[in-house]
Amino acid sequence: MRPSSFLTLAAASGWAAAASAADGGDAAAPLTFTALTGALPLYPGEVTNTWHRLDIPSGPLAISEFSADVVEKDPSTGEIIPVPLSSRRTCERARRAGASASGPGRSPAARTRSSHIRTASRPSRARNVHVINTRAMPTDDAHRCLECPCTSENRADGPGSPLLSSVLEKKSGWDKCNAPLVEEENTSCFPDKYYGGLFCCEHGTFCLDKYFLPEEERAARAGKGDQSVFYLRYTLTYEPATPEVKPLYLAACCDATGDNDHRSNIEYDIPKCDDDDDECIHVLETVQSLHGASGDADDEKEEYVDVVFMVGHQHRGGLSVAAYLADGSTLCESLPAYGTGAPGEIGNEPGYINSMSTCSFDPPLRMKTTDEIRVVGTYDASEAHTGVMSLFYIAIADATDEGPATGTLPPPAAVGQEALGIPRGDGALARLGASAALVAAVGAAVAAVDAAVRFYRRRNYEALPAELTELSV
Repeated sequence: MRPSSFLTLAAASGWAAAASAADGGDAAAPLTFTALTGALPLYPGEVTNTWHRLDIPSGPLAISEFSADVVEKDPSTGEIIPVPLSSRRTCERARRAGASASGPGRSPAARTRSSHIRTASRPSRARNVHVINTRAMPTDDAHRCLECPCTSENRADGPGSPLLSSVLEKKSGWDKCNAPLVEEENTSCFPDKYYGGLFCCEHGTFCLDKYFLPEEERAARAGKGDQSVFYLRYTLTYEPATPEVKPLYLAACCDATGDNDHRSNIEYDIPKCDDDDDECIHVLETVQSLHGASGDADDEKEEYVDVVFMVGHQHRGGLSVAAYLADGSTLCESLPAYGTGAPGEIGNEPGYINSMSTCSFDPPLRMKTTDEIRVVGTYDASEAHTGVMSLFYIAIADATDEGPATGTLPPPAAVGQEALGIPRGDGALARLGASAALVAAVGAAVAAVDAAVRFYRRRNYEALPAELTELSV
């Protein structure tokens, strides 16, 4: 078995879920489809983490781009207004912001019009949307919020007490960390040490105790000005599918928290480095096969696949996530680009990861599902972080013929850390602000938490549970 075809909700990274339409000849102009999710009303510090059914045109379709951003509506005119990533902008500055927060999401394969595409036939998809309202927060509060610290709402008896069993039970198991994380006693791997991350960022909670509002107070204050109403706006660029196209799906690899025996923990924590540590970075390294860890013997079958596209995923503090082949050659290094523009400049906002560099393979790179890949995630450790990630999305297609590797490796990433404005080891990264990778702060913040959900499910090759598909927008 293999994972099903995919449609990734990637508003934070601005990455398209799939590649493009068919080869050859003049093609009709691509079509677009734009829609909004249902309203996401949030008080400052409040979290929404809910499943939404995203309407899409009837198919099958060749989807070449999926982009998304967080927007709001002008209460007087109904105008749709993009909300910037920065939590330091006023409501008025946010409303004056211009373009999409996610930026263009077209994949390299779409630009080269390769024959590898993502096909879709169902008229809707269930996707998780995770938003935190950090509007009007002091910068330090917003940064902490985006790392989802465990608050009194998550604990049995207030600050410092053990986490509620209901929080701990949300995780499907505490044995998913690889040996390096276990050996360093990473706090994300142990239920008695867990103090922040995905499982303390549930729907209806508040990201910090100081912003908590009881339900009765929320009801009393509804519609009185301090509650923001956001929407996720998403746009598909597509063409009708043709017999010549090949569907893409995600490889199970790669996540720096797993290995060939562990399906990955998805998230991990960055401990603050010692004061006398001149380098002050945290490096997590592992080895995984392309199909990832699985307990099903059927998934151990060696098959050829074609690698089309890769992009990394990191959070605030991230410096690089890289993948290497067994001979030591670089398969892909994905670097975060921190914004260098003016505050509130959508697509180039300072203090946020506005995008991750990508690797494309045209022609596709032929690999075996059993080929091993070394994954290295690097973070600035001048301050502690919770719930970070270092993983890759690898878009692959079934090989149409059996044979050795084809295609070539992309050139090494040409942009160095200094060019990205990423200081190393001097504590200055703390001034850069929050990442847009897992939770994109926007005065609100959006995240494709569905990435973590899909990682858990695709490593088990399980369909989306039926109870999660009976949803309304």
